[in-house]
Amino acid sequence: MVIDTFENAARYYMLHPAIEMVLDYMENLDPVDFKPGRVELSGSDVFVNAMEQLTLSEEEAVWESHEQHIDIHYMMEGHELIKFAEEYKMDVEVPYDKEKDCTLFTGDAGMEVNHIKGGFVIFFPEEIHKAMITDGIPSKVKKLVGKIKVD
Repeated sequence: MVIDTFENAARYYMLHPAIEMVLDYMENLDPVDFKPGRVELSGSDVFVNAMEQLTLSEEEAVWESHEQHIDIHYMMEGHELIKFAEEYKMDVEVPYDKEKDCTLFTGDAGMEVNHIKGGFVIFFPEEIHKAMITDGIPSKVKKLVGKIKVD
């Protein structure tokens, strides 16, 4: 997992060739041009999901991990809590679904990630995370989640 701001983005470009593409897109997207939906940056291998929705209660948000994708979370407007958990502290709730590239977990042993507006969080395959958690009162957010397919 990586937590940082765009000022330091170049430090992570060597981790995967598409990280620079996704972070550049996120940093340069004008909030006026924000539209919910999927934007493909390099076919189905590299894309960004743009979402506008309310944050969820801790109980409504889900623990998940992916095997085939790196996730890059970027908050354009609003605030959320994100949590990260170590696999040995979690139980599988729904086994891996290859079509959705997702395993769902249960547990409450996660640690909170400080996801500030203008910052990004990168989750690598098999890193368990829970996003879109409300920080008090549910609030509307505009968020981008980049997805990079890995072999």
